[in-house]
Amino acid sequence: MSTPIVSLAEIIQNSEIAPDIYRMELQAPEITQKANPGQFLHIRCSDTVSPLLRRPISIAQINEKTGNMGIIYRVVGEGTQLLCQKSPGSRVDIIGPLGRGFPLPDKDKTSVIIGGGIGVAPILYLAEKIAQQHKNDNSITVLLGFVTKQEAFGIEFLESLGVKTIVATDDGTLGYKGFPTDLLDKYLKMHQDISRHVIYACGPKHMLSRVKTIAGGKNIPAYLSLEERMACGIGACLGCSVKSTQEGYKKVCKDGPVFEAGEIDLD
Repeated sequence: MSTPIVSLAEIIQNSEIAPDIYRMELQAPEITQKANPGQFLHIRCSDTVSPLLRRPISIAQINEKTGNMGIIYRVVGEGTQLLCQKSPGSRVDIIGPLGRGFPLPDKDKTSVIIGGGIGVAPILYLAEKIAQQHKNDNSITVLLGFVTKQEAFGIEFLESLGVKTIVATDDGTLGYKGFPTDLLDKYLKMHQDISRHVIYACGPKHMLSRVKTIAGGKNIPAYLSLEERMACGIGACLGCSVKSTQEGYKKVCKDGPVFEAGEIDLD
């Protein structure tokens, strides 16, 4: 992992793309040049001491030519409430890129990428990066899950990449009625040769646990990005620890947020 950079980044855009979900575009060329899919920023949401802790937010898009990066976040508390009120032209204190990201697949691999809720954000950059490298429309399938149609985002972006995208909603208002893990089950049953597949996922813990079970049952390598509350963001505290399948615990901010499925215990 590269050494993280502290930057006072200019906000280019900050707009609501779904109820309580915002996309912020930042001018941060130093970080843009180093960032990999699955890594995150640690953002100071206020110019005062309250809230004290920074907020970890995944990198959703990168434009290497302009030096801009996009983040997508849900407003859930004081910090993100302050963040969504910031205007274009103002600046925000960020540290990044942080954490261990997704390993990109070999060119002969077929990627199945699964995102649930706000966990869709980091898989957008992953899909873009794989699409750029493979240039094969059949090498990527993205499965997205949302509670309802109104909360959906990222679909048009993925389709603009030429990536096959299938959507599930809990209430059936968009796409398949059910969960993205249902779509994964269906996908694997339709594909006889799964030996060259690799699975990537980000979303709520219960979704990741199910992905791990499915992938393990089919002996398919899977990489999971965990959503955890973080304090320091650099591995100095134990606030984001997750149980290891070997011994002890792993720190999501430093050892992750992306883990090979067999590394962590999600039960």
